[in-house]
Amino acid sequence: MTHIELKARQLRDEAEKKLNPRGFFKTLFSKTSHRVEESTEYYSRAGNLFKMAKNWSQAGYAFADAADLNLRNSNRVEAAINYVEAANCFKKTDVSRAVEFYLKAIEIYCDKGKFVMGAKYHQAIAELLEDESDGDDAVGHYEKAAELYKQECNFSSANKCLEKIGERAALDGDYHKAVGIFQEIACFDLASSVLRYCAKQYLFRAAICLLCSEADVGAKMATYVDMYPAFEESREYRLVVCLLECVERGDGDRFAAAVRKYDSASKLGQWHAAMLQRARKRIAERPDLR
Repeated sequence: MTHIELKARQLRDEAEKKLNPRGFFKTLFSKTSHRVEESTEYYSRAGNLFKMAKNWSQAGYAFADAADLNLRNSNRVEAAINYVEAANCFKKTDVSRAVEFYLKAIEIYCDKGKFVMGAKYHQAIAELLEDESDGDDAVGHYEKAAELYKQECNFSSANKCLEKIGERAALDGDYHKAVGIFQEIACFDLASSVLRYCAKQYLFRAAICLLCSEADVGAKMATYVDMYPAFEESREYRLVVCLLECVERGDGDRFAAAVRKYDSASKLGQWHAAMLQRARKRIAERPDLR
């Protein structure tokens, strides 16, 4: 045990003694709220020392104890801060505990009307669950985060969450939902002179989803050009038109070559590659029309 960790344990023990003093007179002449406040400070200091010693579980428990005492003294915002500290520590050792303490912080923040903070930690939970390959629960928290962000008119942050929801929907085969989400984000970007150029990436994502479905891709692409005329001059538009032709002709080799050519100039992300591979598989399901 390191010197830092030993000091942390001593502080934690001192916190417990402050909270439960022995002796009639010590109890009689000390205010409960003052004892709780001192104990809270010791738990917080212990948590920071445990963090320095990289004993993440003990750090998490120390901050959680501090948060519980904050609630006893009606310091709800301080409690939320310590619950977040606890969650951040448990992220490294125990995901379920991390989620538990994030949710406690979210409840406090939303009760206090701090909805952006609530959204921020729903998003943190979603990202944590994604890392654990728990996609369905992650989407649920992204949806809650997006809703809270929108409630506070923080649409840029909401759209980051919506993007994740759209990606997951597409991978799950719900192309209609994914297309709707990507189109919504594109419309938001098109309304902003700063973000307007980003719209083509979301129209591209929507088009890829359409290639995987039985939708009339050509008609949709015409709609996207009406929405954003510059899209027609983009490499993304030209790629989709080429790929659509490959699908209609059953030309898998040309499809793969077109994707490789695009990727050599503009590296495709993992999601794009997976969805384009799925679109290519449609060719095997169609009769050879060449």
